[in-house]
Amino acid sequence: MNTRIVLAGLAAAMLVAVTACTSSTTDGEPKPMPKSGSSSSNDSATSPSTSTKASSSLADADPCSLLTRSEAEQVLGPLKEAPAQETLGSSLTCEFSPTGKSLSVGTRTNVGLSGVPAGGGMKDLAVGGHQAKQGLLAGGSCGVYLGITSSSRVDVVLNAGASTDPCPLALKIAELVEPKLP
Repeated sequence: MNTRIVLAGLAAAMLVAVTACTSSTTDGEPKPMPKSGSSSSNDSATSPSTSTKASSSLADADPCSLLTRSEAEQVLGPLKEAPAQETLGSSLTCEFSPTGKSLSVGTRTNVGLSGVPAGGGMKDLAVGGHQAKQGLLAGGSCGVYLGITSSSRVDVVLNAGASTDPCPLALKIAELVEPKLP
C-alpha cells in the first residue's frame, strides 16, 4: 500500500479527533513568517513588533517556508516532486515526497502539545528553544511536535517505511524547522 496514502489517512483521522470539538476558522492566505531571534538593531525600525509572536504569526505562516526543498533533500535524499501545500483538517501542511518516504510539516493554531495523542512511546524533549514531543505513530511513522504556545504547534511527521526507524530522521528535520519558528 502506498505509504503516502496511509500517512494521509492517519493524519486525517487524527485531525478529525483533534478538531471534533472546535469551530474556529482562520481566513486569509498563508504568508511566510518573519525570522525570529534576529540581532540586527534595524529590525525594530523596519518590521512590526514581534513581542506577540504566538499563534497569530504561526497562523500566517506558509508551512513550506519552514523547510526548504534543499534542506529536506540533505536529510532524506532526492524528492520525486516539488513540496506541495495542503490542508488536512485544522492543519496547514507542506507535503514532501522523497523516494520511499513521505514527510509532512504542518502548522496548527488551535491545539498545542497537550493535544498530541498519547501512546507510541510518546516522550517529552526539547528541540532548540521549544518544548516538544516525539513518538511512533501507527503505520510506522514518527511524529515530532514542536510547541509554540499552549494553543499552537508545528508537526513534523515522517514515514520512512516499515524496516527503518523514522524518528532519528524526523528529529533532524525538526531541528532544521525549529530555528524558523516564533
